[in-house]
Amino acid sequence: MGVFHPGTQHSWQTARALQALGQLRWYATSIFYNPQRWPYRIANYLPHHLRIKTIAEFKRFYHPDLLPELVHTAGVHEWIERVFARAGFRQVSKRVNVWGNHAFSKSVLRLMKSKPVRAVWGYDTSSADVFKKAKDWGVQTILDKTIGDSRVYNSIMQEVYKQYKEFFENKNFRIPQKVIDIQDIEYTFADHIYVGSHFCEETISDPIARPDVKKKIKLLPYCFDDIFFKPVTPAARPAGTPVRFLFLGEAGPRKGIHLLLRAFARIPVSAATLTIVGQLQIRRDAFARYAARVIVHSTVTRSEVARFIRNCDCLVFPSYFEGSPITIYEALACGRGVIQSKNMGLDAIPCAGLALEKLDEQTLYEALMHVVDRPDILNVWQANAPKLAEQFTFGRYCESVSRSLSAVL
Repeated sequence: MGVFHPGTQHSWQTARALQALGQLRWYATSIFYNPQRWPYRIANYLPHHLRIKTIAEFKRFYHPDLLPELVHTAGVHEWIERVFARAGFRQVSKRVNVWGNHAFSKSVLRLMKSKPVRAVWGYDTSSADVFKKAKDWGVQTILDKTIGDSRVYNSIMQEVYKQYKEFFENKNFRIPQKVIDIQDIEYTFADHIYVGSHFCEETISDPIARPDVKKKIKLLPYCFDDIFFKPVTPAARPAGTPVRFLFLGEAGPRKGIHLLLRAFARIPVSAATLTIVGQLQIRRDAFARYAARVIVHSTVTRSEVARFIRNCDCLVFPSYFEGSPITIYEALACGRGVIQSKNMGLDAIPCAGLALEKLDEQTLYEALMHVVDRPDILNVWQANAPKLAEQFTFGRYCESVSRSLSAVL
């Protein structure tokens, strides 16, 4: 099989699983750190302090378990997209992403010709061109749908925008029709559609989306990375200290960061702290009102993420729209409880956290205060979290992929 993704997401784990099962012929991506190749070798010629920083950035795109000879990289579009995103030009970054996906597809098609496969495993918004040609060549197609349907997203976020307009960077939050058209092609030409949660499945089969492809959909839960997030049973939390809450991921309206900031502003400074690890995707003037209460780390490596999780008491993830957030599995593996919305695809109640029945400021505030007022519950959650994480190990994921292969091959 061939796996292709212009970025990362959980494609590393998919490629690893197929590699472990002896079914991976190649994994195509745009960025994958190899110190023996250009442009990564450039780090060797930089001043020491800049070399350390550059290598750390490169290592954000590296996994030690993937065999280098099976990894094929192509294109500069992903670099350009990330530069614009880091600089805050997100609309330009999105346009580059669409252009880049077309260019990346051409490189995948060339790879399919030189190294033929029986099936290809692609990801949403980057698989349309490959899938159309694969059908002509008699190659099976798997669409890994990492997030819910865009039409449902637009519907949900339209209501959020009406209420919290001041947090949005601009009014162009809707996913454009041309992207939806690409996703529709992927739905149509996919032989199998894999999703990580029932929430994601429900958005695809929603009447405003693509209920006609419901029979193609199969639930395939994701996993945490056992290399960077080794399961641990943490020590008991010290009594009498502020509760350390953590938010992981792109800190924008879709993830409910505005709800978290507003709710957290009502909590006494002495009672809790909040750390955000991820890029802020809200208006700067809106965030400025809450900046004094928050510590922000924009970009970190995968190995550093584990350190931030282990240094917190509880992960908070009040997202409106997801596929199946791997950060929750990572938190559980690190022995941390989770406060999440019901749209996460994982019900942590009652053993390792809370799932919010409603997603609004008051409900989130009450959930945070439930922990602040009863901090001993964190010890219970932290003891139970690794047990729950056992459902989402890489080994379990391999087993699920193996079972799925029988239907494909």
